[in-house]
Amino acid sequence: MKSFFYLFLFGFQFLISCSKDNTSGTPENFSDTARPYFQFDAAKNHYLLEPWNYNLSINANRKYPLVIFLHGSGGAGNISYLNYIGYDNPDDSYVDETALAFQKEHPCFVIVPQTSSSWDNNSLIEQVENIKSTYRIDDSRIYLIGYSMGGSGSYSFANDYYDYNKQLFAGIIRLAGQSQTSVRDAIAENTAIWLHIGLLDTDLRIQVTRDAYDFFKNYHTNAIETTSAVPMDDYPGITYTLKINGDDRFKRTEYDSVGHGVATLPFMDPYLIEWLFKQSL
Repeated sequence: MKSFFYLFLFGFQFLISCSKDNTSGTPENFSDTARPYFQFDAAKNHYLLEPWNYNLSINANRKYPLVIFLHGSGGAGNISYLNYIGYDNPDDSYVDETALAFQKEHPCFVIVPQTSSSWDNNSLIEQVENIKSTYRIDDSRIYLIGYSMGGSGSYSFANDYYDYNKQLFAGIIRLAGQSQTSVRDAIAENTAIWLHIGLLDTDLRIQVTRDAYDFFKNYHTNAIETTSAVPMDDYPGITYTLKINGDDRFKRTEYDSVGHGVATLPFMDPYLIEWLFKQSL
């Protein structure tokens, strides 16, 4: 019995030493000295985070997810709030535990394009295609997050990217988008999407978010709708979910006492990042 206990304990420790996205079965040692940080590429006008241990021999054949974040109007040059997708300041004396946990549990590439005006989809496509051709990217697990102008831009970009080469995103998180309520049929059929809005935001943004959700509800007439309370006492609200074959495919979260500032709020929900990284084409 004692030997069985130690065998079980060894197996449990083996499992927790692996990142959640590591399918090789080989434990990863996340050395502090090898920890990656966001780097700004002035020529390409984007920030890029590489996966921890990307260059290790044990990962030589491993492909990685890619996360793309589109900021809102006036948001260029500021990525300090993106700790939930791995941002940490290497010059700080303390470690951001949220960023650290994300990098260990979900090693991936994160690109944060920058713009001082509106989004240029041709430029975005060029940047992402360059990342795909330079690094080992899992095309079936490319994720898109957009806030405000980037929220609207997420739909426009997704549509144009599909028109360009039939590339689909596995998951989209759309935060307070203010235009664009529909996507291409192929996107509606394959991409999981989670919409977020504060009910103290403008009437237009609230209605756009609800219309975007209704687009999927009308498209997938066989979907089953459920509702649940937002699991944050300080930010009450309701999440509406359209389930297709048991999967949480389309979701809309409304926060009762929040305005336009939802750029970080949804990521206080521990389920959101887990939901995103479960999505695969």
